[in-house]
Amino acid sequence: MPFLPDWAPNVHPLIVHFPIALLIFALLFDLFALIFRNINWVRYAAGSLYILGALAAVITYLSGKQAADVVNIPAMANPTLTEHADWALYTVWFFGIYGVVRLVFLWKKLTEKWVISFVIFLVGAGGMALLYETAEHGAELVFRHGVGVKAAEEARQELSEMQARQEILAESGIVEQENGSWQWRPGRRAEIILEKQFNWLIGKPEAMNAKTIHDETSGDVLALDPQNTTALVTAAKPLKGVQVDMRIDLDQFRGRFMIVHHLQDSLNYDFVMLVKDSFPKESTIRKNEVMKLGRVTAGEEIVDDQANFQAPGWFTLRVVGEGRHFRGYVNDKLITHGHADELPPGPVGFSIQGSGILLVEFIKVQALSE
Repeated sequence: MPFLPDWAPNVHPLIVHFPIALLIFALLFDLFALIFRNINWVRYAAGSLYILGALAAVITYLSGKQAADVVNIPAMANPTLTEHADWALYTVWFFGIYGVVRLVFLWKKLTEKWVISFVIFLVGAGGMALLYETAEHGAELVFRHGVGVKAAEEARQELSEMQARQEILAESGIVEQENGSWQWRPGRRAEIILEKQFNWLIGKPEAMNAKTIHDETSGDVLALDPQNTTALVTAAKPLKGVQVDMRIDLDQFRGRFMIVHHLQDSLNYDFVMLVKDSFPKESTIRKNEVMKLGRVTAGEEIVDDQANFQAPGWFTLRVVGEGRHFRGYVNDKLITHGHADELPPGPVGFSIQGSGILLVEFIKVQALSE
């Protein structure tokens, strides 16, 4: 947006304090009206401020949703983002309904009765708890995790580059951490690691024709050639909230590839799926590449959100599953975003079905909660 200052990543931080100020002043005016019953304009001012505060809360909530879709969210900030979004939604619903009630009370002049004024004052005061929780989690995103802060973004980039150099030095097997996070950067003997350290729920290792090849861009990578067979594999222990980053190349592949998480069994899990209907030479316009986000329940695939995407060559597919919020990214750009009831903790893995060669440079899984 051209009117935004250089330091602001989006409009949300510029307007977020308006509903807070309006609603707090509305409560104070309500209290003042209870004490000084003979000053009529104070009651009308309180009701008007609640109505304006409710409208400001709706606008701020919508700007926050847009902000969450475009800023870079560190992995460990996702639980806080989920809580912030949930509390914000509760706050908008509460003050939206409360604002309508206050409008009716103003029109009917019901606040002239002290008992009614006292009751609606208590209701409004209770809503401040929702406002506090929303603001507290929003502040945590900025001051603890540095979300939307340019200096923090630069520091995270430097740290990410350092971690990437360290990962290159790791062995080719799965590296696990105490909190359940794990990563795998295929190297020599990658096909053996895939067979021995991953759990094969559907398919057999030999059917994937896995092998290590050298790529000019990424060095040693894993090449999978499913030849129209299907595989579903997982690794490591169950996790509650996760962020999965997987760097892949689909240029020589046609079919369905998905990252699965919160897997309960082969018939129940959450997923982000990439569907590619043609090879590049068959379609000069890459319009047949679709990302689907959803859940498989009792073997039935339920899609919550889907969108086209373009990602020639190597790209990073990111999947976030935290609480009721689920997101799919390509190269840090949000493609799909859905909501559903949270499944019990489950392992992370991937599924492949199709033909051609799919290349994998690394898989990195971060646990977002205990």
